[in-house]
Amino acid sequence: MDFVYELFLRNYTRQKIRFMEKELGFQRLHLDLGGHKIFFLKRPSAQRSDKTFFFIHGLLDSATGFRRLAPFLRNDFNLLVPDIPGFGLSPLPKVKYLYQVDVFADLLYNSIRKLVLNDVVLAGHSMGSLIAMMIAIRDSEKEKRVQRLVLLAPGGIPHPQRDEMRKLLFPSKTEEIERLLAALYQENVPELGGIAKKALLSQWNNLAHQFLTENTLDREKEIFLGKKLSAVTQKSLIISGTEDPITDPPMVKKLHSYLKKSKLVWIPNAKHALHMERPKEVAGKINSWL
Repeated sequence: MDFVYELFLRNYTRQKIRFMEKELGFQRLHLDLGGHKIFFLKRPSAQRSDKTFFFIHGLLDSATGFRRLAPFLRNDFNLLVPDIPGFGLSPLPKVKYLYQVDVFADLLYNSIRKLVLNDVVLAGHSMGSLIAMMIAIRDSEKEKRVQRLVLLAPGGIPHPQRDEMRKLLFPSKTEEIERLLAALYQENVPELGGIAKKALLSQWNNLAHQFLTENTLDREKEIFLGKKLSAVTQKSLIISGTEDPITDPPMVKKLHSYLKKSKLVWIPNAKHALHMERPKEVAGKINSWL
């Protein structure tokens, strides 16, 4: 049945990609990094600018997760959204070592370099924010391509209730999906059919996610940056929901204290999927900050 569920999700992903192409002006881009192929959705700048928004999605998501936010973002930037290597349409071999957040950061930073992007606003949601901060630190030490950071509901420090979060983020039963959705959305929680729930369970508990979880737990002190975030030199905008239980306000405030050049903005009555739930408001905060 896993094969059937995979076909179901692939078809749904293709529908979302076609929507972003037809309705939002995105184009597909495939980049080969010497054996690792990364899939991107790209929306060119209306003014043929060299400035680029580079958005990195979070855990259990893909590039299409920014489809509600994209229409409200400034169009004087190119908008480039990858599928994180190993997920979505960016394949990686099923080798446990490769499924590590810092490896993802290295591959995505190499894609920025290969695409010769020199004026980048690097953004991420949740785990994507952690990857973005890792890239920013690397770039500060090297080529200074990343000019600013935008961090949505950012993960960068360990959650104090690690085991509880692991159970929440990786449901093992269809009824547990409702609990996860309730942590993501404050209002208008998506209603999923039985097949969709079973398909998501199959995907969320696949080998790639198992590898990523095990590697992260084994290397927690290396993966979560904590005070090492003081090495981030770029100006940063942190946007988070006041009701978010996954990257909750105390965690976000602590992360804000480590990022010396950061501004923290709250979205009232929003949870973890604030870019999906309140896209116009989130985009407005980003656009005005830039």
